[in-house]
Amino acid sequence: MAEGIVSFILDKLSDVVVKEYLLIHGVGEQVEKLSDELSWIKAFLKDADMKQIVNEMEKLWVKMVRDVAYDIEDVIDNALLSKEHPSVFARIFEATKTLLGKRKRDPALPNLTVEMNKIVARIQEINESRERYGINSLGEGSGQRLRLPIRPPVLHQIDDPDVVGFDSDRENVVNQLLDTSNKRRTVISIVGPGGLGKTTLARKVYNSNDVKRSFDVCIWVVISQEYNLIHILRKIIEQVEPLPRIDLEDEEGYLLTKLYKTLNGENYTVEDYLRPNSRDPQAGKKPKKYLLVLDDMWKRDIWTKIGEVVPDAKIGSRVIVTTRIQNVVDNAEPYKLSYLTEEASLELLFKKALPNRDLIEGYPDELNEVGKQFVKKCGGLPLALSVLGGLLSKKNPNYISWSNMLQTMNWSIEGRECTEIMETSYDDLPLVLKTCFMYFAAFPEDYEIDARRLFRLWIAEGLIPTEESRTLENTAESFLEDLVERSLVQVSNRSHNDSIRSCRIHDLLRELAIKKAKEDNFLTICSNPDNWESSAKARRVTVHYSGCDELMKHANPNLRSLLCFKNPMPNCSQQRLLKVLSGMEEWSKELVDFECFHGLHQLRYCALTGKLSSNRRSFESFISSLKFVETLDFFGLDDHGNLPDDIWNVKTLRHVMLNYFKEYTAGPSSSADLKNLQTLRGVKSRESWNAQLPKLPNLRHLRIEVEISTRSFSWDVMAKLLDTLNHLTNLSLRGSEVPQTIVEMQRFPFYQHLQYLFLEEQSPSPNNKLSPEVGMFPIHITQLVLQNLQFKEDPLPVLEKLRSLRMLYLDKVEVNRKMSCSAGGFQQLHELTFVSLTNLEEWEIKAGAMPILKVVNLSCCAKVRVPLGLQYLSNLKQLDISGSSELKEHEDEIRNNICKHVPHISWRY
Repeated sequence: MAEGIVSFILDKLSDVVVKEYLLIHGVGEQVEKLSDELSWIKAFLKDADMKQIVNEMEKLWVKMVRDVAYDIEDVIDNALLSKEHPSVFARIFEATKTLLGKRKRDPALPNLTVEMNKIVARIQEINESRERYGINSLGEGSGQRLRLPIRPPVLHQIDDPDVVGFDSDRENVVNQLLDTSNKRRTVISIVGPGGLGKTTLARKVYNSNDVKRSFDVCIWVVISQEYNLIHILRKIIEQVEPLPRIDLEDEEGYLLTKLYKTLNGENYTVEDYLRPNSRDPQAGKKPKKYLLVLDDMWKRDIWTKIGEVVPDAKIGSRVIVTTRIQNVVDNAEPYKLSYLTEEASLELLFKKALPNRDLIEGYPDELNEVGKQFVKKCGGLPLALSVLGGLLSKKNPNYISWSNMLQTMNWSIEGRECTEIMETSYDDLPLVLKTCFMYFAAFPEDYEIDARRLFRLWIAEGLIPTEESRTLENTAESFLEDLVERSLVQVSNRSHNDSIRSCRIHDLLRELAIKKAKEDNFLTICSNPDNWESSAKARRVTVHYSGCDELMKHANPNLRSLLCFKNPMPNCSQQRLLKVLSGMEEWSKELVDFECFHGLHQLRYCALTGKLSSNRRSFESFISSLKFVETLDFFGLDDHGNLPDDIWNVKTLRHVMLNYFKEYTAGPSSSADLKNLQTLRGVKSRESWNAQLPKLPNLRHLRIEVEISTRSFSWDVMAKLLDTLNHLTNLSLRGSEVPQTIVEMQRFPFYQHLQYLFLEEQSPSPNNKLSPEVGMFPIHITQLVLQNLQFKEDPLPVLEKLRSLRMLYLDKVEVNRKMSCSAGGFQQLHELTFVSLTNLEEWEIKAGAMPILKVVNLSCCAKVRVPLGLQYLSNLKQLDISGSSELKEHEDEIRNNICKHVPHISWRY
């Protein structure tokens, strides 16, 4: 880590702006000395990334290097901040100098000179101490770790076929779930230590076709050590029926009642909760047979509350709990998970270590024996085997490489085998991946991390190096994929184009990340009000509790990053060097007062959630003060309105995400020249674009509302803007009377590589009907959403020829009475949704259509009859039907005959 910090400081000292400023202020000589000394230290530290440092003296020396590097950064940044935003004293000095017409010595110069001289002296002392105490080569001796040659990266696999050894466990748990003789609600507790595969087993059971068929609803929610009951209740209910955002004083009470009523088959609204006596008893209610999985439970109190409201209708409902603590749920049937056998362990190790090798005929002879020795050390723990396999996957697959790895690992401490494997895997990471891995320590336990947000944070923190012909975001994505291949990070969801949508990290690996982050003073975690003292010297702080104003009173004035996972956001106006400010709580109701962020001119990343306070002037003043911001994420901020035009002059802007659920925001000014901007979501067109279009040459994601005015703006102007977007991959257009010329996208330069397209027509006109034509939609599109569009004829014959299409969503699209999917159509489609197709009466599916379709959603298609050909969809896993009176009459026929092969069928009326 120290080498990376030194490299960062050297780059900073060579920056043209920084160098010019320091030379002007008379410290050029000190800068040269610093650069020379640091270059020697950097060369010496090269070994630190190759070898494990075990000597306490070496650790102390590296810590001294890291600390002085941080101090150099602080001195430079404070000096530059004083230049950009001078103090009152400095402004008076400048005015006096102008009035007198004399050159006066800059009042900041003596302090800067003194500080730089002190740092040069410290650096020289550090270098001399290395020789004085005989620190000649880091990591020499018995503690040395061998860096083995790295082989080319493996090909990514869409599905993870590597889970092994759970077949009998899966069968046993499934039998308990499907025991027809037991009609009572039953709780099954899967118990075992961390890394044994409790969640993996529960997931295999949950995804079983037999299980999906046997329950009306299947629900999965992660609990973890630090949980929010309201969030958990919302996640449970949302998997049964849509749940709008609510603003209640006793939201917990409402949600507990709502959960009981929903699973009991009753409709229940906020109005029912507020006026309980006005509600009529619901006759003919049908309780739902549910499967509820509560993953990673640590405390009894969560079940005390949830267990009281999940009903027992004596219809065979089941609850699965995964936990390390056997008695966390009273009256549960414990299922103790066993360690993997040697045979299963060897299979898992080789699948992870040789992911592109066909192992049907057995394991390579030269690796078989050393593989068995690895397996013996891992003790049948799946996590240890997966991480070790990920480590070996980056090595040459031969006996010498593997046996050297076996010999260099410290297996002497019994019970620490898994820790040793994880430590070795971390040590093997390149320097840039070490810092990226440590960043996972910032997130709470079991937190599902949005991949794009993670990339933007990494970039704002300066963790992603610049590579020729690649964007920083692409490099960040490749880093995350590398960590996944090494089994250090788990993929939660992938997008339809196979990119990682969200990820998480195993508890034990998170503990490793926390340990390494603490050792390197990389990050400080504040999980309760009592640990504010630990933030006094921290450069990055992540807060996992609510109300942290006390913490900020004692925080490091040179703090660079603040991530808050609980609102309200604290007052951090004194942390003037802050670069990352992130409010991570989703759908927060807390007021956001931008007076708390006054003076944060150095921000690179700003993401806030909640409701904008009435002091709108402070919001606009804050936005106008941001001169270096890269990411502005206000998607979770209500009522932010239009942004000041000053923001569109910031050359460093890369991503702007605004809340478009209530109102779209005025887009970039016509004079904007934003060469780095890649994401622009939630804006509307401006009339000034008629005279001059903003320059957005590298835009990749655009969500825009096109305002057609009677005065001037038209779709033709929008088309001219689209003509300039060569790199667009995601496009969302919303406006009145979307013309054929816009939908026919062959004309635009992004036609070949657009992957996501959303088109919505506001206030559809009967005179504006589109003609579906082959080639009008981008040929490599993977996701297509059409809302309120009107077609002259069935669009499916055109859409089914899109050979890369994986998701199709048609909402309030006016179509003819009949739609048809022909044989061979939609070859790659995974998910199909029809919403409010009010004219549709007949939907025909020919044999051979949609061969790999997995999900069908039919919502509020009131007239549609039973689709002809549903039985041909042999890979269909989920069928959701709601708001269709015609289909309701044929529920039994669909469930038990036409779609008896479909594991999960849900009905909502």
